[in-house]
Amino acid sequence: KIIEEFVSATSIVVLAQGEEQRIKEFADVVAPRILAATDTSKNAELYEKIEKLTERLQNLGERPGKSDEIKNLQDQIADLKGRVNRRLIQRVDYKTEVDFLRNHGLMLIKEKDLRNIKDIFTDPNLSGLLFNINNAFEKEYVGESESISTREKEDQAVQFLDGVQEFVLLLQRTADGENISEAEVQNTIDRLLLGEPYFMSYDKKAVILNAIPNFTVLDIDLMVRGTDIVQGIVDETLQEFPDVSAGLTGMIPLGRDEMVYSEQSLGYTTLIAVIAIFLLLVFSLRMWIAPIFAMTNLLIGILWAIGLTVILVGQLNIMTQMMAVILIGLGIDFSIHMISGFTERRAAGDKINDALEHTFATSGKGIVTGALTTALAFLSLIIANSRGMREMGIVTGTGLLAVLIATFLILPIFLVLREKRVDKKRAKSGIDEIVRKDISFKFLGQIGSTLGKRFYFTIPIALLLTLFMLWRAKHITFDQNYLNMEPKGLTSIALQDTILDKFDLGMDYALVLTDSPAESRVYAKKYREIGSVAMTEDISVYLPSETEQKRRRPHILEVRNKMTGANTRKYVSRPDLSRIFEQIQRLEMNVMEMQDLTYLGGQDKVDAKCKGIIGDPLEPQSANMIRDLLKTLQQNQKTLAVNFGALQTEFGPRYKDMVLQMCATDPLTIDDLPVSILDRYSNVDRDQFLITVYPAGSIWADMQFLGNFADDVEEISERATGMPPIFRALIEIIGRDGRNALLLTIIVVFILLCFDFRNIKYAFFAIIPLLAGAIWMVGLMQLTGMQFTVINIMGLPMIIGIGIDDGVHIVHRWVYEEKGKIFTVFASTGKAILLTSLTTMLGFGSLLFSIWRGFASLGAALFLGVGACFLTTVLLLSGILGATARKG
Repeated sequence: KIIEEFVSATSIVVLAQGEEQRIKEFADVVAPRILAATDTSKNAELYEKIEKLTERLQNLGERPGKSDEIKNLQDQIADLKGRVNRRLIQRVDYKTEVDFLRNHGLMLIKEKDLRNIKDIFTDPNLSGLLFNINNAFEKEYVGESESISTREKEDQAVQFLDGVQEFVLLLQRTADGENISEAEVQNTIDRLLLGEPYFMSYDKKAVILNAIPNFTVLDIDLMVRGTDIVQGIVDETLQEFPDVSAGLTGMIPLGRDEMVYSEQSLGYTTLIAVIAIFLLLVFSLRMWIAPIFAMTNLLIGILWAIGLTVILVGQLNIMTQMMAVILIGLGIDFSIHMISGFTERRAAGDKINDALEHTFATSGKGIVTGALTTALAFLSLIIANSRGMREMGIVTGTGLLAVLIATFLILPIFLVLREKRVDKKRAKSGIDEIVRKDISFKFLGQIGSTLGKRFYFTIPIALLLTLFMLWRAKHITFDQNYLNMEPKGLTSIALQDTILDKFDLGMDYALVLTDSPAESRVYAKKYREIGSVAMTEDISVYLPSETEQKRRRPHILEVRNKMTGANTRKYVSRPDLSRIFEQIQRLEMNVMEMQDLTYLGGQDKVDAKCKGIIGDPLEPQSANMIRDLLKTLQQNQKTLAVNFGALQTEFGPRYKDMVLQMCATDPLTIDDLPVSILDRYSNVDRDQFLITVYPAGSIWADMQFLGNFADDVEEISERATGMPPIFRALIEIIGRDGRNALLLTIIVVFILLCFDFRNIKYAFFAIIPLLAGAIWMVGLMQLTGMQFTVINIMGLPMIIGIGIDDGVHIVHRWVYEEKGKIFTVFASTGKAILLTSLTTMLGFGSLLFSIWRGFASLGAALFLGVGACFLTTVLLLSGILGATARKG
């Protein structure tokens, strides 16, 4: 709702870093350029459509009864013309609403603060202003024990000190005899009365520009194209400012990077998987043609799967993009089992029909059961509340079934045609019989047979290893920092940390919807009092309540009366100079006292600002601006009266006029607010209002903080959303969905196995190595230093469906071979499950090369899981089957 109705819900954040004056100049130059950004990529297509519609409109002419059609065509043409040279950015915020503050500044100051600092606005002369600044200092900060008890008050103190620092610098330059321009005088007055207009960091080394686009994160094409266009403008402007660095961050650039890099990653990881699997098959099967058949069959199945994806879900998302890699790793297994069985029988001397019949009898049922269990494992994700997980389950599950059907319909045709051609060649050369040869993996058969005979040793060792892995699995941790899933070195992510460091707030803010400025005012006040909140932005900052305005009005009238009667002296007398000297000394003492209070209270930002004015007390050699000014006053006493007189003549009238302009007392209503403020905090209809709540820390690096911040936000209002509440809910949903899908998968797979084998004991035989393999997978992840993430946690339900295949094929072959030929089972079917395990591991292992670390973490987890399931199948199942054969 917020994304649809509020233009400022999503943004492109430009962060520029460098020296203060240069980054301000950069911001002033780049802001209008970003505002003028347009998308011309669709112009040719739009002009073509406009031309066709115009021709239709001309053909209709003035025919009677066609007015509705003519009107419809005209509307379509107008809409298309509006999309030519589409404006991408509707606003760039990088300064406060200075003009509004000039006209209503005093009305926006809280009554208590206004009572304490109103003296500042009553005397435009230098000595009087310094005296009043000290009075305000002592009333507002030094004399108040809780004057800087909240983040809001701390920021106000920094802003107050910033204005004082500018004023001290102006006095220093005047005392040194410098010529001060009118613009520099006005800038100091603005800083004293209005504060820093730019969105500057505390150390004045960074500035933020917030570009509000005409599109949202839901417009995928524009998100990518628009971000690239803005980045191009920033890069081009940086050529004029070689001493400035700048980059993009925020929700839209992050979404752009995630989409682009995940697509790039899957492109080349898919290619890596295809090449690696093909080479493995060529090496293992000792031929070229069969692997080509297998890959061709797989390609056809994947094309069918993509068609099903369009029908079932319409489009791919960042999770379902992995479909191709998963299907390559798993879908090739069906072909391997069929090719392995068929070529084995042909090598053993069977005719084509007999070899095919034997393959379907020994491997066919296992292929179907393995495919169904794997597909059901993915389809179990349909119960997930997370759309990404749910669609991934649908796409991959149905995709596997598509590959399975292709394998049974198409691959046998390839194999038969090839063997008929081979037989014809043999017949032509006079060879009637097939040369018998054994192409099974005898070493696997020997391993299986040996372990089966020594089941009394094999089973206990396997159980001890599983218990060890279970113990290690209990110690695995969860990496809840989602940014660790993104590619390394992304500017959009690095700048988030920079903003947190320099501005002491996270850009992953919460959003709260309200129905009125009054409700927004109440909620914003509550949020500002919470420790987990850095700052809030809402319309109440510019629109105090009627009661608040009523309380402030007498103070504003008092200021207006005093300032109206104040005279700006055109000279500075000796008593004035003495008073200036005394008040500067007093100012130093006040700043020192404030520094002591903030150091003890832990208000680091105020403490740092005090150090910038009077130096660090722990470093005697650090610069002290006020002490330097006092020394200059003592050294240049002869010229001070003239220099300060000239400054006062320029400064006083401007200061007086500015204060009087800020003394407006007319009631402020929503109609008085400029459109730029209304667009920032309200929807188009002006009946919904938005509060932006910035966290005081990183919601990614500290999961405890994320939970606390989300709780704080949601406790005050049920209508809270934004990245923190959504991500916290997403983690909970994914954890719950993963657990539920895991349990459902185990149940469904076991029921399917019981139905398949018609024997609950054989179903147990098939599933035991799988459960042990899942435990080994988590144990190996912990041993190799891996953590669970919101992405690789999905590997648990996935491995249930993937890993069951090994046990299914072994038990099926064992039953077919009359339950005694363990050597034959592992030499023949063992060869197939080894190859399928290796190809699946290669498929998932290719994700390790992914730039997007989310895919890499899932690929690594499944790589270990598939390997673990193969090992537990060989170790446990050979022992179980050996014990069963001995008992029989």
